Amino acid sequence: MILSALKGTGSLRRRMLAIAVPIAISGLVTQAQMLIDTAFLGHYETHTADGTVLGGAEFLSAIGNVFFPYIVTLAFIWSITTGTIVLVSQRLGAGKPEDARRYAESSMKYNGLLSVIMYLVWFFAGPFVFQLMGVREPTLGLSVEYLRWMSLELLYLGVGVTSGAVFQGIGITRPEMYTGILRSALNIVLDWVLIYGRFGFPEMGAAGAGLATSLSGLIATAVMLAIVFRSKKTPFRLSLGGILKARFKPYREVVEVGLPTGIEDSLWNFGNLVLATFLNSLDAAAVGIYRLVVQIELTPVFFYFGIARAVTTIVGYRTGERRIDEAKRIGLVASFDTFVFCLLFSASFILFPRQILGIFTSNTGVVAAAAPYLTVAAFTMLPKAINIISGNGIRGYGDTLWMLVTQVFGIAFLVSVSWFLIFRLGLGMIGLFIALFLDETIRGIINTVRFYRGEYSVFHKAPADAPQAA
Repeated sequence: MILSALKGTGSLRRRMLAIAVPIAISGLVTQAQMLIDTAFLGHYETHTADGTVLGGAEFLSAIGNVFFPYIVTLAFIWSITTGTIVLVSQRLGAGKPEDARRYAESSMKYNGLLSVIMYLVWFFAGPFVFQLMGVREPTLGLSVEYLRWMSLELLYLGVGVTSGAVFQGIGITRPEMYTGILRSALNIVLDWVLIYGRFGFPEMGAAGAGLATSLSGLIATAVMLAIVFRSKKTPFRLSLGGILKARFKPYREVVEVGLPTGIEDSLWNFGNLVLATFLNSLDAAAVGIYRLVVQIELTPVFFYFGIARAVTTIVGYRTGERRIDEAKRIGLVASFDTFVFCLLFSASFILFPRQILGIFTSNTGVVAAAAPYLTVAAFTMLPKAINIISGNGIRGYGDTLWMLVTQVFGIAFLVSVSWFLIFRLGLGMIGLFIALFLDETIRGIINTVRFYRGEYSVFHKAPADAPQAA
């Protein structure tokens, strides 16, 4: 039945891949950069003033404790731009490029201000957050040091991610690929130079990894902005004057659509923060192991995340045109392709867990401890893939409120079931990975049913005067 429904979708798949492949490449090189970043610190070793040796386990734990709370901020800013993607794509589908331009300029201005505010919050509150998480020395000091330098990226993050969102809403994604490759290549080189102190630079360790992230991102953002202002392939032109004069009203609509996604992603990451707190009570190294496994398990997501974002853009266009049946077809094509792709990754994680983990740390104890968890995580990838594709289709309809509701359920379910399995049943970290599998499976089923019903929310409907499809 599914195979018959996929017949005649070749042109639709080509359209999807034209948008998805550059995003996927950008995500892939970003993930490669993050994994290499992890590998550098996983193999790094230094001595404190009192002679204490700090090695890979301590540094992995430090970046793990930074990753989970800090990603809440990043995900919130990234997710707000979902409103930009949806509104730009829907307005272009409705034949209103000037409206799309106003949403783009307003988003650029106010997302930039939002990310600067987030930087100030982290600058003053970062150490306190880690203390609430139960992080102890020497991990606490390493975590604060890493965060201080990495959080500098928040000073420019808002305008950078909004530029990418504007291009995604239009359906042009190669600029994101080019700047993603540039950023990741620079980050890898700067990691090696600043962590280990090459070419006369001081050996900075964790601080060097954070600084490398901020510097490479700054250069890539400058290139992206140059492309945005100079591009002649877009249906509208952005200008610095238009951004500076942009009113708040269009941004309020962007937030109306994007805020549920921002809260949704923040809740998911807040749930991970709670889970990290659970793990800190088990073992000082547990968070580092969990973060390592999650980072590896996320690798295939970066492959098919481009497909998911393409689904958002194309569904947004089709919703603007009032062609909901065509929107459902792109979801079916994307789900089938992604499911087959994830089967290959699941098999590799099940068959070669130790070999994969050995790439990122030379600590045989960490590899032995993490291998069973990577095997369990392999089974979570399939329902997670379907959940992500269906969820991005629902966002393309403009129904971001539904996704928030299901995420609230998911976080409550995940935290409560994890706590029960970890502490009450005494399963430890394996209980956490079982809870993750159950959460993704249940929400995947719910969101897939919702998407194929083809409803989009009264919270934000497509333009009523959209042109009729030929």
